[in-house]
Formats: sequence, C-alpha cells, structure tokens
Amino acid sequence: MTPRILPPVKNRFVKGRSGNPLGRPKKLREEELLQAAIKFFDELAKAYYFKGNSAHKINRIRKVLNEK
Repeated sequence: MTPRILPPVKNRFVKGRSGNPLGRPKKLREEELLQAAIKFFDELAKAYYFKGNSAHKINRIRKVLNEK
C-alpha cells in the first residue's frame, strides 16, 4: 500500500477557518414570496387575456421566473 500524499499547499484548507464561508442562503420572507407570486400571475394573466403578441409576453413570464 502506498503512503498518503499531501495535497499541494495552494489547495489545502486554511487553518482556523471551518465550515462554509458563504453560509447557508437566506430564506425568502413571506412578503418576497407573495410579491414574486403576484408578479408571476400578473404576467401570466397578461399573456392569456391580451392575445396580441403572446409569444413576447410568455417570454416575459420566463424572464420573471428566472429572476430568482
């Protein structure tokens, strides 16, 4: 069995620093979730009820969904 080789110095863990430095992502508050849902349903209603250029509006809905 071969001996364990240490990783290069640049790839080693920094001493005295533990865990994930960025931490856990913050939870969305109920107000933020509500605002996102209102924005989504508003865009969805516009796309379905004003059928003028619905392809453009559906792309706007996708854009709203991909914001967060």
